[in-house]
Order: sequence, then structure tokens, then C-alpha cells
Amino acid sequence: MANEADSEKDGNAGEESAGGAAKESGEPAEAKDAKEKPASKGKAWGAPIARFEAGWTRLETRLITWVLIAQLLSMVAWVLLSGLSSPVQSGNASGLVMRAVIGAVALGFGAYFATRKRDALQRNLAVVGAIVVGVLIAKAWRTVGVDYFDNVRAWLQEGSTLTLMGGLRGVATRLTLWLALLGGSLATASGKHINIDVVFRFVPKRARLPIAVVNYTAAALVCLGAVWGFFDHIAIESYGAKADDPAGQKVHIAMERMGDHLFLARKQIGLDFKSLPHIVKGDRFDRWMSAKEWNDWVKDAGFDGRYPKELVDTIVVPEDAPPHTPLVLAPDGESTRGILVHDLSLVFPFGMLVIALRFLLRALLALSGHIEVDPDAAHKEEIGHHGEAAAAPEKGGA
Repeated sequence: MANEADSEKDGNAGEESAGGAAKESGEPAEAKDAKEKPASKGKAWGAPIARFEAGWTRLETRLITWVLIAQLLSMVAWVLLSGLSSPVQSGNASGLVMRAVIGAVALGFGAYFATRKRDALQRNLAVVGAIVVGVLIAKAWRTVGVDYFDNVRAWLQEGSTLTLMGGLRGVATRLTLWLALLGGSLATASGKHINIDVVFRFVPKRARLPIAVVNYTAAALVCLGAVWGFFDHIAIESYGAKADDPAGQKVHIAMERMGDHLFLARKQIGLDFKSLPHIVKGDRFDRWMSAKEWNDWVKDAGFDGRYPKELVDTIVVPEDAPPHTPLVLAPDGESTRGILVHDLSLVFPFGMLVIALRFLLRALLALSGHIEVDPDAAHKEEIGHHGEAAAAPEKGGA
């Protein structure tokens, strides 16, 4: 009994000394143990590459979030304006449905904030009643704002910078392509890109690293080939290059045409600032600008510095001409509707270039030991989380 008491006292003393040491050091024992763990695996020369790749991933993660938000906003704006501007006629209920949704949401939120200090039952009844009222009164304001919102939608589609991009729907399409390519880049960075690894699983572990490096390098070369393939197609179809032109000539033509398009886009943005006050007041977007105002704007817009004077004179209209739509015109005769779609299509070769660089980075990180080449390495973290979640109840039950 005495020996047991002495050993218990010694154990308590050891715990007290350990706790005292932790207190003296100013940090928990767990944190101290974590500091004493060995550094992460991987060769030193690969550490800067790993940090660069991690920063790149954080940037693309933020970018894909903003692109998704922009896509949702463009689609919501298109649906909202289309509904609010739908003409009043039999068989067309889109405007009525849109006003019912707007009324229900607006009155529902208003009722919630007005009764947020009441008990739950009263608040819920008030919100439900407000939603019902919002739906029922939709027919009463069915014709309100139809012409106004139709003018706004027509301006965005036919007389603004969005017209150069194909309108709101065109913008949504281009943003979808951005999402797809950003998703492909992030999947490549995490090793979750589409690949066939059936044979790879039967290869001896020693041979997996060189095979993986060859695989990543080959994938990068394929993506680099796609970069030129996409660019060559765009240069011929969108910028007017000839199929047998040398590569340098195609690049020169594309850069020159892109410069013209960006110049016209800047001029259109200036026109948009002139149009916006008239659109807000309800003036028709295609009637507020007289022929004289158009000619004065062309004279002061700087077209003479980029195009020959004889070409600039072709977009000047007679003084007694009808009102001019505030949409920029190209002096060389190129249609400006959807003109920026050609430039936005370059997201294809740029996205493939990014994915190619991702594959090359992955090959370097594999050689430096900062990533595993095991077929299931990309999913080990998910498997581990599921395993911990499944084991937790057992531990608690024990």
C-alpha cells in the first residue's frame, strides 16, 4: 500500500512538473509538441515552387468566385429585365409572374423586418400574409414600367458596351467559359483532373515517379499544342489572317485588330456615360442623340489619330439626318456588334496555357517530393475526413 501511495505521488508530481513547465513556457504542451514535429517533406529547392503554386491557387479561387458572382448577376439582370419589359398581351404571363415574385419578395422582407421583435408565430404569419398579398397585387401593376424597362434592356443589348460583347446573354456565355477553364486549372493543381490510372496502379512504386513526370510533361505539351491551335483558328476566323501566313504575321494581325477593338471599346464607354442620364430619365436610347451631336462626338473622339481621315469621314452623317443610335462605328467598316467576342474568345488559348503551366509545376513538385504520385493521393484528405467522422461516434460511445 505504501509503495502504491508513493508511486501515485510520484505520478502526480510528474504531471505537476509537466504542467509547470508548460506554464513557464507560456504555451500548451500540445503546441510545444507540434513545434517539435519534423518539417514538411520535400526538397528545399521545391519549396519556392510550392509556395508560388499555393499563391496561384488562392488567386484562382478568388477569381472563380467573382466570375461566378458576375455570371449570376448577368443572368439575373437578363431575366429581370426581360420579365419587366414583356409587352401586355394575352398569352404572355412572364411580366405578371416576374411582378408577383418581386412583390412577394419585397413585401415578405418588409414584413419580416417590421415584425422581427415579435414572437415567432406572429412574425411567420405576417411574412406569409405579405407574400400572399405580393402575389395577389401583381396584376394591379402589370403595366407599370413596361416601356421604361424595355428601353433599358434595348439600350444594354443594342447601344452600350455590352452590345460589343453580344449583350447580357453573350457576357454570361463568356463567363461560363472562364468558369470551365478556371475549374480545369484548379483541378489540375489538386491532381483531380480527368485521367486514366488503371495501368498506373499496377506499376511498381519505384517506377511511379518517373512515369508521373512523363505523364505531366506530355499533358503540358498537348495543352501547349492546343494553345496554338485555338489561337490559329481565332486569328484566321476572327482577325482575318490567312491560313498560310507565318506564325509571326498571324500574331501581328491579331495584336493590331485587338488594338482597334480596345480603342472602339473605350470610345463606347465614353458614349455610355453620355447615354446613362438620358436612359435614367426615360428618354429613348436611340433618339436622344442628334446627328450634330454625333458628328461633334466623332470629331472629338480621336478617330483621326488611329484611322485615315477618308475612313473617318465615312461615319460622319448629314446634319439633317434622323437621331443617331449611340453605338460606336468602326471607320474601316467592321461591324461593332459583338466585336469584343473575338477578343474574349482568346480565353481558350490563355486558359490552355495556364493548364499547361499547371502540369509543368506539378511535375516539378513531384520531383521535389512536395506532392505524392500515389493514384489516391488527391483524395486522401477527403477519405481521412470521412474516416474521422465515422470513428468519432465509436470513440464517444466507448
